[in-house]
Amino acid sequence: MKTRNLLVAATAVFSFAFAEAQQADDCNVMLQIFAENAKARNYDEAYKQLDPLVKQCPTASAAIYQYGERIYEHRLRKNIGTEAENAKGLLDMLHGQVDRFPDKINVPKKNMEIARTMYKYKIGSDDEQYKMLENEFMNNPDEFTDPNAMITYFTLAEKRYEAEKVNLQGFFDIYDALTLQIENVQDERSKILSDLLDKQNAGTITDKELEQIDAQETNIKNYGIVMGSVNKTLGELADCDKLIPLYEAEFDNKKADENWLSNVLKRLQSKDCTDAPLYITSVKALHELRPSGKTAYGLGNIASTTTEKFKYWDQAVELGVSNDLVSKIHYKKGIVLKDQGKYSQAKREFIKSNEAKPSFGAPYLQIASMVANSANSCGSTTLEKRAVYWVAARYARKAAAVDPSIKGNALKSVASYNASAPQKNDIFMSEKYNSGSTISIGCWIGESVRIP
Repeated sequence: MKTRNLLVAATAVFSFAFAEAQQADDCNVMLQIFAENAKARNYDEAYKQLDPLVKQCPTASAAIYQYGERIYEHRLRKNIGTEAENAKGLLDMLHGQVDRFPDKINVPKKNMEIARTMYKYKIGSDDEQYKMLENEFMNNPDEFTDPNAMITYFTLAEKRYEAEKVNLQGFFDIYDALTLQIENVQDERSKILSDLLDKQNAGTITDKELEQIDAQETNIKNYGIVMGSVNKTLGELADCDKLIPLYEAEFDNKKADENWLSNVLKRLQSKDCTDAPLYITSVKALHELRPSGKTAYGLGNIASTTTEKFKYWDQAVELGVSNDLVSKIHYKKGIVLKDQGKYSQAKREFIKSNEAKPSFGAPYLQIASMVANSANSCGSTTLEKRAVYWVAARYARKAAAVDPSIKGNALKSVASYNASAPQKNDIFMSEKYNSGSTISIGCWIGESVRIP
């Protein structure tokens, strides 16, 4: 009770001091008192001081609007006052930062916040919100990394399609551009995470870097949620049974149009509609007009022999294709080689697949599977052979970390492999190894593992 009374008294003193400063038109004192209240999260008192500070000292400091943003977010979160008034107040604070202090903030990100706030609280039209996000996406793609902004942008694009303000192909174009952006950001984050996990496995990671692992995994998970939501939205529109009739109806009139054929192949490949006669016809037509990496890839997909497939796929990489397609080519080659029992060559292809697309976790799972399948043939003792499962678990764990779309299955594999690996009693009974010892795994695997 005594502490509470002291706080009440202190608040009264600060309120009186603010009123005195307001009468004296002393912006510095007003700002200092307001900032102290905001820092202490005394938002109710700071809210009373915000409006007069904005009116009398609008350019005194960016902190007015930055703290004001927190104040209105607090009021919206706690349902203090009306939502409409608080949402308008929040927008005023965001605009205040962009309009008055552009050199103090990240303007593109703040503009995205404005658009998201307008969308969330139904302020302005859908078209207005969409154009704001589209402008930032087109002009500042490096800053367009907020998962919430991405999903809002696509939701508004979907509304435009439903309102017939954009046709199906236009909607596909938006989808393609946005998913490419998501994949690029995922790859960037996954590469960082993969390097951190390698350091952790090697025992060279710092405490600060260890903390980054959770943060990067959260980032990757959020982008995975966005990608899943976007793909679900477009799923029914972009399935093979919808795409093929759409493109077949236009084929005769468009078969000499390189851009059109290129878009057809890109869409059919992305949805794995590569068994359709339209796909084969389109590949051959485009290859005749302009041989390229994409057409070579397509010819590899329809080739009848492994040698022919690899020839065209290698040619596709040489001619130049996207990193996503490079990754897919190496993955396909890895699967073929794995099925032929050529594990060492397959591993190299799977590693190259992940290097081209670091957020693609399936190659790691394939390596884990091959490693586990080799447990009985790698190592001279029972413990060494079973230690192979630790290596398999390591790859499966990396798959789970970099690719949220397969995290559940990957973690099940980790648990399964660890269950097959040597247990504490096996290590205790070993005459050659102790906990902390390193086991070198021979044969095609060529790696080492430290005993836990």
